[in-house]
Amino acid sequence: MKKYIVVHTHHSNYPDPIVLSKGDVVLYGKEDTEFPNWIFCEALHSRKKGWVPKQILSAPDDKLMASVQQNYSAHELNVAPGMIVEKESELNEWSLVFTADGEKGWVPNKVITPLKL
Repeated sequence: MKKYIVVHTHHSNYPDPIVLSKGDVVLYGKEDTEFPNWIFCEALHSRKKGWVPKQILSAPDDKLMASVQQNYSAHELNVAPGMIVEKESELNEWSLVFTADGEKGWVPNKVITPLKL
């Protein structure tokens, strides 16, 4: 995994994130205007709400229900400038990263930059 340095602070707006398993059903909501392809969903099993990548959702039915195609957690990390993270993947202008302490979560791409060795 490639290392990145945090250049801007990011604080999670969702301290109790939506967590989904493959096959879960969600109420398909609005699409984010700042970060396209993120859909605001509500999990039917937990009633938790949060942003879910459109790519892991089935097309919504006439009742705006969609099924989840893979396991997913919307956990966002709180990060500060100078922190080093390792990127696992990237989706819709966000990166799934690990901290040195092993915490895993999402941060916007705009808060990290590749670490120059």
